[in-house]
Amino acid sequence: MGTFTCLYCGTVKQQSEASLEHAIPQFLGGEYAPKFFQITNVCTTCNNRLGLWVDASYAKSWFVTNHLADAARLLCTKLDDLGLPLRCIGTVEIPGLNVPSDHVSEYWIGPSRENILWIRPHDDRMNSYAGGNPIDTKKKPSVAYFFPVSESAEKHALGLASFHRAMERRKVRKILCVEARDANGSPLDPTNCGFDAPSPDDVVNRAAIGKAIESGAISARIAVDKKFDLRFMCKLVLGIGYSLFGDDFLARATAFEARKGVWPPRDGQSSTIRGSSTLALSDAPFARVAGYPGAVAIFVMKTGPMWSMCVSIDEKLPFVIELGSSSMASPHIDAGEGYALLLFPYLNSHVELSLAGLLAHKLGVMKNPDLEKIDVIRSAAAQFNVQLSVSS
Repeated sequence: MGTFTCLYCGTVKQQSEASLEHAIPQFLGGEYAPKFFQITNVCTTCNNRLGLWVDASYAKSWFVTNHLADAARLLCTKLDDLGLPLRCIGTVEIPGLNVPSDHVSEYWIGPSRENILWIRPHDDRMNSYAGGNPIDTKKKPSVAYFFPVSESAEKHALGLASFHRAMERRKVRKILCVEARDANGSPLDPTNCGFDAPSPDDVVNRAAIGKAIESGAISARIAVDKKFDLRFMCKLVLGIGYSLFGDDFLARATAFEARKGVWPPRDGQSSTIRGSSTLALSDAPFARVAGYPGAVAIFVMKTGPMWSMCVSIDEKLPFVIELGSSSMASPHIDAGEGYALLLFPYLNSHVELSLAGLLAHKLGVMKNPDLEKIDVIRSAAAQFNVQLSVSS
């Protein structure tokens, strides 16, 4: 059996240690990206470690969590959806709420303003992760309280689907915090609707949360790691740079610096790769140009002597980083027109085109047929969101 050099750690490994890696992580829609973004020169150890400490640091930051949720809403057109992502408000302290010492209470909002209070395990190392340590919340017990606010059966169904989708594959007890009735007005057993029977502690907590919601005095806090994206930026450079430019990319200094930046600094040596982080560019107006509504947008273009990459979510949260010398060539890129990949995780789809083609579409000069289909969905979703936001 042969060997390979791991893209992320640079160590020679046995072929048996290789794993399939999405150069663009699945939470960004990488599962639906073109096949050449699926790579196998990554070892299982790096795949697991970087998934928890690098991908999750970015994906579970308060900013990215909520922008991905907002992006999905721009593409949702029906009430019988399988469930939309919840919006994270932050951790809260509520008088009278029983929270174990190693847990926190986290406040979330559903698509039609459902209130969700999740009492979950807390890990100080991942204090800035919305939803906490993803491994702990799958293995350790937690409890989530669901307060629907709409009397519309259809809106309630969407909120319920979104809640259950958010809590799936977790060891969580789900408590319905209203009395459910059928069409004839008869009480329904919540355990027949995917909920658990409340314990005495749940009854107390349900009352405390309900009182806090009625008072309108819930204050939430968010923890922010100002460097939440730096290692992720380097990891994405490695995956996308190799996918687009192959071994030529690996021979460049940028690949070396990106590999260094993926890992915590060693011997005081940090990566010298050049770029601008998410928080540094959070208000940059060019995000509306370097992006697309509802999409995770990845642009690759020549900027002087270098190839550069820009990533944004729903025309927001951009970051820019160098990929390597402009002398590199890629079979996937027209050097004069650049490369654009628009990922729509909610639709399980992508649109691949040149950067010039994308700008022509946005300006109305030359419409792209695939994006025209997306625009039709966006228009329908805008009407749906109006319907969803109307109280009933």
